[in-house]
Amino acid sequence: MKYMLFILVAQLHSGGTQTVAAYPSLEQCRDALNAAATNVAADYTCAATPVGGRWSQKDSRILMVRE
Repeated sequence: MKYMLFILVAQLHSGGTQTVAAYPSLEQCRDALNAAATNVAADYTCAATPVGGRWSQKDSRILMVRE
C-alpha cells in the first residue's frame, strides 16, 4: 500500500528552511498552511513525501499535477 506524509515547510526570510509539522492528509496540511500564512517572517509550503509502498516516477508526475 502506498502511503504519503505531507510536510509543512517554512522558508525563512533569513535564508533557512525548517520543517514545521507532518500531516497524514493534504487537506490537514493546507489548513495548517492557511493558519501559518499569517506569520510574515517566512513563506510556507506543503511538500509531499512518500514513506511507504512502491512508488514509480510516473506516480510522482501525477502527484505534482494534482497538487
